[in-house]
Amino acid sequence: MHRAETVVLKLRSPGKAKQAWLEETAGLFRRGTQLGLDFALSKQTSNRGKIHAATYPKIRALGLPSDYCRMAVNHAVQLARSHFGLRKRKRRTGKPTVVRSQGIGLGVNAYQVVGTTLRLSTGVKGVYIWLPLCVPARWRDRLQHVKGDARLFKRDEAWYVMLPLRVPHTPAVRDGDEAAVIGVDLGIVRLLAAQHPHGCLVVNGKPIRHAREHQASLRRRYQRHRRTDRVRAMRSKERRWMTDLNHKVSRQLVDLAAQYPNPVLAFERLDGIRDRIRGSKRFNRMVAGWAFRQLADFVQYKAEKTGVRVVFIDPRKTSQTCPKCGHAARSNRATQADFRCIACGYRANADVVASLNIAGVAAGLLRQGPPDTARLGAAPRRGAGQAAPAGERLDGVKVWASAHTDSNLESSV
Repeated sequence: MHRAETVVLKLRSPGKAKQAWLEETAGLFRRGTQLGLDFALSKQTSNRGKIHAATYPKIRALGLPSDYCRMAVNHAVQLARSHFGLRKRKRRTGKPTVVRSQGIGLGVNAYQVVGTTLRLSTGVKGVYIWLPLCVPARWRDRLQHVKGDARLFKRDEAWYVMLPLRVPHTPAVRDGDEAAVIGVDLGIVRLLAAQHPHGCLVVNGKPIRHAREHQASLRRRYQRHRRTDRVRAMRSKERRWMTDLNHKVSRQLVDLAAQYPNPVLAFERLDGIRDRIRGSKRFNRMVAGWAFRQLADFVQYKAEKTGVRVVFIDPRKTSQTCPKCGHAARSNRATQADFRCIACGYRANADVVASLNIAGVAAGLLRQGPPDTARLGAAPRRGAGQAAPAGERLDGVKVWASAHTDSNLESSV
């Protein structure tokens, strides 16, 4: 498995000749991209094959090497698709043009990182442009994992390069080592409840619900007055706010896990939960706005960087099982917030109980075998986190060890 990252590095003061080459190539690249974009707009198409066939010879005639021409076509396709997408959503947009900040697209065959130096192809066999990079010490070991299309761009008077990385995933838990398992229960009333060895981290979801209800009220008011422009602006603002919140919560959770030796974060696998939950209009709106998948994704890639393992378990009966005696029944969950076991009388907050059970199940699976084994079957009078006796049948529900993926790369799972 690999982790996708991006690093931006500054070029170390190119000389006058190299500056002139970069400026000239950037100008040719803008012209080539504009040729592809003009064709896409005139033919009302964003098909990469059609744009490439019609404009590649013209872009090549400008004097750009072949791999730079391919990247110019790719940039034209991206601009055209962005323009057509905005127009499809009925947003006001003028004719798109290629700006100076577009920079130079570098295909995989147009560049190579040699040590801490960027080597660029000039289109002439055996002739290259060598550009030293300002590389912080923490990034030097990772430059060996550069893979994919890159980009050169200029900001003020300095040049920068954006390099894609595919860093191999190193498992955080080693065989034979005891893992510190942190169970994480995601919800709406409480955004997050994480049971860890020294306590429980709880993130209250009440302020989030109040903010969303306020936004929904404003949205209905704007809709009554046909202010669709304000409705669209509010939608993007609310999405950015929720993304920022999920970034902060995920960072808090990963930092908490990193304090323990061999940490493991255990989540419920909640795929398809919106199709299974139905209620009032207000409740359905809260479920629809529940960004649990984004929060889990943010935790995954931050955990990968920190060396924390993330696993997902089967969510069945995690909030209905008693962590003390193992009795599982719907009647154990008296209300949304309260848990009371009808067998042994154990009482606690329902979200905290769910996080305890999640941690227990994950710990049992890690002791039993690798994270792609089936989940332990629930047995009466046994704790949710206790391992099953030898030979006991498994119920066939799998658990996945996850890694952050990029949609442009092959799956890392």
